[in-house]
Amino acid sequence: MKRFALILTSLFSLGFASLQATETPHGNLLELHSCELYAGGCVVSSESTQGGRYMLRVWDFSGGEFNGTALTGLKVALLQLSAENLADANSEATESIAYLPDTASKVQREALVAWLNSNQPGCHSEEIKTRIVPLTLAKSDSGYVFAAGDFVSVQTKSLEKCDSNSCGEALWYEPRAATSVFTVAVNSASQVSEPFLKLNWKDSAKRSVFLGRFGDSNSEVFVSLKELCGGGKSLF
Repeated sequence: MKRFALILTSLFSLGFASLQATETPHGNLLELHSCELYAGGCVVSSESTQGGRYMLRVWDFSGGEFNGTALTGLKVALLQLSAENLADANSEATESIAYLPDTASKVQREALVAWLNSNQPGCHSEEIKTRIVPLTLAKSDSGYVFAAGDFVSVQTKSLEKCDSNSCGEALWYEPRAATSVFTVAVNSASQVSEPFLKLNWKDSAKRSVFLGRFGDSNSEVFVSLKELCGGGKSLF
């Protein structure tokens, strides 16, 4: 009887370890667009045809694995361009480049590219160029900062009060990346210089950034920046 109990305990432990080993990738997301996401209707209409052709997404993994490779602590960024507005849910990118962390192993970088191909719309149908660079995503005094080597830099700040609850502005788009919870932040200053895509993109003072969480659940909830990144138990 005691032996049977030990066997059951061992099987339970193995099963629990297996569940832990297949934990869904999850963490924080930063998504930058070249158009306003939270604005008045006139602004959104004026940008709908010519704006929004560039998009940068950054995933910061706080846990999970893919294809048997742990992703915890890793980051990956995907820069895309199109002839369409990439903030629109039905648009498709024509060119992409993934920025992979220089601190990751070859196996980890391969897993990150495979995860992008399997989980991000449009990636499966095109060849993704890659760069191996230092990747940083951190909180600043006014918001968040991201950098991918010397090729990409982004600084965000909070929405002003008027932006979030009056003056006719509203949320027109949702993140292209799957999220469980997200909010909108201001692009304080961003600069992209990517020779592979022949792209030089500078922007500032636009409500063009999504901050959020991914992989936690299937729901997608829009919250205030204070709720996502504020004091106490911060979600981001």
